Amino acid sequence: MKTRSLVILAVLAALAVAGWWFVRGHNGGAAERQSRASLFAADEIPLEQIERIELTRNGAETIVFVRTADGWMQSAPFAHPADPASIREVIDVSAALQATRAVDPLSIDPEARAALGLTPPAAILKLAWPGGERSIELGRRTVAGRAWARVVGRNEAASIDASLHAIAVDGDPRQWRSMHLYEPGTADVGRIELRYGLAPSQRVTLARVAGMWRIESPVSTRADADAVRGYMEAIARAEADAFVTDSPSDWATFGLSAPERSVRLFAATAAPEGAPGTTASPPPRAATVGAIDVGVTAAEGAQERFGRIAERATVVQLGTKALAALFPPPAFFVDPRGSDAVQADVRAMTFTPFDASGLTSATATFRLERTLDGWNIITPGADPRPASTERTRKLLAQLCEARAPAVAFQRMPDALRLGEFTLFGAGGTQIARIRVAHEPDGQWAIDSDDGVLRVFPNGFGLSIEPAAYEANR
Repeated sequence: MKTRSLVILAVLAALAVAGWWFVRGHNGGAAERQSRASLFAADEIPLEQIERIELTRNGAETIVFVRTADGWMQSAPFAHPADPASIREVIDVSAALQATRAVDPLSIDPEARAALGLTPPAAILKLAWPGGERSIELGRRTVAGRAWARVVGRNEAASIDASLHAIAVDGDPRQWRSMHLYEPGTADVGRIELRYGLAPSQRVTLARVAGMWRIESPVSTRADADAVRGYMEAIARAEADAFVTDSPSDWATFGLSAPERSVRLFAATAAPEGAPGTTASPPPRAATVGAIDVGVTAAEGAQERFGRIAERATVVQLGTKALAALFPPPAFFVDPRGSDAVQADVRAMTFTPFDASGLTSATATFRLERTLDGWNIITPGADPRPASTERTRKLLAQLCEARAPAVAFQRMPDALRLGEFTLFGAGGTQIARIRVAHEPDGQWAIDSDDGVLRVFPNGFGLSIEPAAYEANR
């Protein structure tokens, strides 16, 4: 009987404990949910209408970001494009803040009030939209990832998660700016100037004339349109590694008062008017649409350099990837083909050898003329006869399409010159001249007397003998 009573008492005790834990857990969860609430009401901050953000940190100048027709911009302390993803993060984090408890600073003793860190606050973040605004004073961090904050206009201070503190107090608001070195706009780029050093020979200038890109210096020659397009895309993707300092007292410290390296992009301008064959006055200087200056290395032995974008009042650090995008080898821009003539436009070709004095002889060794269904070859003193269509097409491809694997900025060596091909279009119009040089059992080189050699390997095998194009061979 005694044992049975003990068993009954044990069962009743277990049920009582279980019920107590159930009631405690249920009430505790409800209390936690009731104490956790959004700092702002659901529609209190219209996320898509915010057009101005201001951040004032204790002892620092206010940074202002505004939304424009072209996107977010930093407007103060100076103009600079903003990073839209960073700005969106600031807005979203602010609107989603959760508060777990609130206190009225006036109801607590001065020591506890000072512990809130709101007199003065570490930072004030203002979000503004048409017809409204909200400002948040950010106070001291506490334990477990919490911090104190107060919405301006409310009496109580709230304990919130510290996600906004991480961005606006602990983080660097300069990183809210865009890191891009060049922001393509609506203006069409028509001129590019690159300075690799102070010497005139270390400058490359490209200009677009009549829709075609040309290199103007250090030599005058054709530019590779695909290379120019790729360059523009590369610098639009290039980014700085970090912002170093704003409004430095001495730009020379960073090598930016008179930088050795720079990139300048200018808007396209209308071609100067003038009759064909006359020299027109140059067009007025076009507006600058992009600018990057590069200074000294960031540290002794480092490859990173200081830079300045569009003459803005901030110094950035440029890594090796950005520097490579800004300053490819000058030969990168050269059209590596022997000519830019379109094969279908070529109606005839001649080859004229150089004589012993280095001048072209008076008579062409041979001439190839297009017919309705193929090509004819003409040699001095002989009638036209059929030429090998296959070998003639190969010659055309070598002169018009083959891309040299190497380019050299130098004159063609006189001792290696063999002769020149001349290409003619409809009506006998000359459309290209291509000079040929060859090392004995070595490389081939072709140029257009423009100071640039397009160098091909020995296997290029450019045929300059008329017999090579005979149809019966």
